[in-house]
Amino acid sequence: MIDIHKSYWFAVKTQKEFEAEKLLSEECDEVFLPKEKVELSSGVMRIRPIIPRLLFIRQTPVKVLEIEERGRSLTDRMVPLWVYRYEKGGNIQPITDEEIRLVKLLTASDTTKCEVYGKGDFKKGQHVRITGGSFAGYTGHVQRIKKNKHVVVELTGLCAIALPFIHPDLLQPI
Repeated sequence: MIDIHKSYWFAVKTQKEFEAEKLLSEECDEVFLPKEKVELSSGVMRIRPIIPRLLFIRQTPVKVLEIEERGRSLTDRMVPLWVYRYEKGGNIQPITDEEIRLVKLLTASDTTKCEVYGKGDFKKGQHVRITGGSFAGYTGHVQRIKKNKHVVVELTGLCAIALPFIHPDLLQPI
């Protein structure tokens, strides 16, 4: 059960990530839009979201529902947006600080590049816990992606993240 007066992280879906980031930063405790710089074929550098149409906000559940209502309203439309919900029950889905820490760690510009995949792109594998290094404490499943083994950590209902190479000595079966 979540406390409606406490701030939590929530995932927000929108077609206008940068506009939503700007507007929501005025209304939320924190806003996190994972971004990266890419070079276009013309040589021009551009910033783009790492996870298209997704950003994260920290706010109370009551305020998040108010923001979503305004984002869906035809008269008071700030930016069209939707808050991710649990598949069963339809309640808004808070994201743990640990999950956000992992997303921030994996999307920081100074880390080894990781690939983000939709959650439906995997078959379940062996469940493991990472015992050392930057990702110590996270659990996931061992999967083959592009013929290499990765540990895949799922953010329930949002996406799955394939971690960079983790030495097998740092994995413990669960």
